[in-house]
Amino acid sequence: MEKKIYFFVLFIAMLMLSTSTLVFSDVQAQGDATVIVATATGGTTDISGTTTYPDGTSFIINAIPDNAYAFVSWTISSDSSSTNSIENPLTITLAGGTTYTIQPNFDLVIAPPGGNLPTDMSSAAIVVVLASAGGSTTPAPGTYAMADATTLQLKATPNSGWQFSYWTICGSSMSHGGYPLNYAPTDNPYTVGHGYGYTYYYQPVFTQIASSGSSATPTPTATATSVGTMAGLTTEMWIIIALIIVIIVMGIGLAVVTTRRKK
Repeated sequence: MEKKIYFFVLFIAMLMLSTSTLVFSDVQAQGDATVIVATATGGTTDISGTTTYPDGTSFIINAIPDNAYAFVSWTISSDSSSTNSIENPLTITLAGGTTYTIQPNFDLVIAPPGGNLPTDMSSAAIVVVLASAGGSTTPAPGTYAMADATTLQLKATPNSGWQFSYWTICGSSMSHGGYPLNYAPTDNPYTVGHGYGYTYYYQPVFTQIASSGSSATPTPTATATSVGTMAGLTTEMWIIIALIIVIIVMGIGLAVVTTRRKK
């Protein structure tokens, strides 16, 4: 009887070890990251299709807008998150076993009111005006292209019950076309002030006018975010837990056999 119990415990332990080994092998097989680059109207990318890369690879991709279009942002989706970025070129450190879908976003450019589109879009000043709750802008939200934006003025007009607070500015460089850049200016109207070949994003921030006993709440602002990860147990951690269970089961089985032999 003791032998039957011992062999049964041994069989269960071997089965669990076999399962853990298969899981571990599957983890090893998933060591590469997969990148799927989606196509988009208005431009191309210097990497396309589906490719695989080793864990930890620094992946760099560049968006190339067609004539009369401007690059606006990337949408990056992975197994556990989705985010946007305005960086171009975009750089991502890839995690093994993860699939990334990268979507470039392009927007048809228009001329600002009373202006004309530049003949050479490669050196155009691109102004992206973003919408915001609590008010409107002049010019209206959109993607504008011009040969020189140093005299362009943006005006924020709050809705009833709201007030203008400041502008948020995002861009790929720290200089505003050669001018010092204030990322939260309170000027209204605001003179854009950047020139050839630069792209900047402008969004007004409005706050509700506080009534008695309440506080003002600012509107969300445009920010560039990075790819995140979902917290939780990894496959490797589950393997370790399974091995601990195997050891415990074998220990209980041996203890039972030893006790019965003593009797």
